[in-house]
Amino acid sequence: MPGKTDLSKLNCSLARTLEVVGDWWTLLIIRDAFLGVRRFGDFQRSLGIAKNILAMRLERLTVNDILKRGGSEKRPVYQLTERGHALLPAMVALMQWGDTWLSAERPPVLVTDEQGRPVLPLHLRSGGDEVSVETVRFHPGPGATARTRAFFSELSLSSDASIASDSAEVKGASRRRPRPQR
Repeated sequence: MPGKTDLSKLNCSLARTLEVVGDWWTLLIIRDAFLGVRRFGDFQRSLGIAKNILAMRLERLTVNDILKRGGSEKRPVYQLTERGHALLPAMVALMQWGDTWLSAERPPVLVTDEQGRPVLPLHLRSGGDEVSVETVRFHPGPGATARTRAFFSELSLSSDASIASDSAEVKGASRRRPRPQR
């Protein structure tokens, strides 16, 4: 069986991010760190994860500067770094998606501010306006390789005619399950 694809080599920030935080144990470790879990044994008890898997994930998170390892060698303490803290909007967005689509609008965990007010769903914005599925666009950025630019060029040539039908299909899908009001 061939080895796992190294997503860090792809010219895509999403793929590179998934290489670092994309498996479920890693995201749950990060979640627990946001909740205040700091020690190996506490992560292991909270998640029920095998010790060898937890050790590998904590090492990867430390190497990638998501967590900082401190404390003594025998009793290390793990804390989120600035890079780890920067994952909060993505973590909350994933939780909110799960609350809407997988938890029958009965969230198992509420995300609030320090005064107990619910954190509002995250929305894409540009110039003060909300960006929707119908209005969002992807373009090659300054870090795009020639291959990435060619990919986008091919997409624009082959999909110009289908953009309108795709948007109509997306609107139809969103009508089947209305977004809850919050």
